[in-house]
Amino acid sequence: MGKSYYCEKLEKTIHFLPDGVKFCCSCAEGAGLKIQDFSKFNNDLVVKSRQEFISKLKSGIIPQQCKGCVEYKEKTFSDKIHSLFNSNQKNLVSYIIIGHFKQCECDCVYCSQNKLFPDAVKNYQILPIIKKLYELNMIDEHNLSVEFLGGNISLLSEFNDLFHDFRSHNCNKFMIHTNFIKYLPQIEDLDWSNIISVSLDSGCRETFQKIKNVDAFNEVVNNLKCLRSKSNIVFHLKYILLKGINDNREEMSKFLTLVKGIDKKANIIIDLNYNDTLMSPTGSRFEVPENYYDVVEFAKEYCSSYGIPFFINPHAKLVLEKGSYIH
Repeated sequence: MGKSYYCEKLEKTIHFLPDGVKFCCSCAEGAGLKIQDFSKFNNDLVVKSRQEFISKLKSGIIPQQCKGCVEYKEKTFSDKIHSLFNSNQKNLVSYIIIGHFKQCECDCVYCSQNKLFPDAVKNYQILPIIKKLYELNMIDEHNLSVEFLGGNISLLSEFNDLFHDFRSHNCNKFMIHTNFIKYLPQIEDLDWSNIISVSLDSGCRETFQKIKNVDAFNEVVNNLKCLRSKSNIVFHLKYILLKGINDNREEMSKFLTLVKGIDKKANIIIDLNYNDTLMSPTGSRFEVPENYYDVVEFAKEYCSSYGIPFFINPHAKLVLEKGSYIH
């Protein structure tokens, strides 16, 4: 037996984007196919396309779209033996990402959506597709996780119907990304197995407005406090380091003090501006500013002293460790 690879995400994910579907978490590169007209969504075409990627990995070929990804793994000998006896096993979808819409009140200085999808895209209807996947028994109802992307999920007209449809099929594992300018009462009864992710990136109204280009800091903070008082959902509060804007101890201190007052159990997520790394022009080099390390270390020590969970985005961690990034 020669080299063989597998990717759990590729086999179990369907990621809806404005211009097609992917079989991984990537919005830019990654395995997937373009779909021009989602009103004619062809499930067989999706299955066939995904199987082509899976087959290439199994045969030891890494598709161009997957090169550089950390998700695919080389199969061990025992993995290969196991796959021989499970060659007819159906790969059910257990991870669905809803990321086909761009609506948002903010105009964040780091937003990559307009670069990825510069043309105006009209939202296509997701609910009929999800219902079809359920009818075809393609969804692993016992292990399904659903992730909602986008700036403000409340602006998606189908959100309520999608949310309730997933829950009617006993899905209770959601990750909801939102600017949280508008409150979401329908998520109040979600428990600790669910996550709401809000990128605050600041600790005061002035910096928030400078980054988001909207004056809504107080609304977001009040909505977070309200949700915390009514729900056990896990908070992911992000801080994206931006050169010359929030990359200093003073702003980080304000942010951490704010988080401590909202929820000491919130997960602090540190990230880098993707326009400096993943979205930079091919061949460009990003040198990590020295003050980034000081700010990150300060945040780490602060969180440790107050028992606040602290994380660095895996990609950001890799760039920080190397000290630079070449795209």
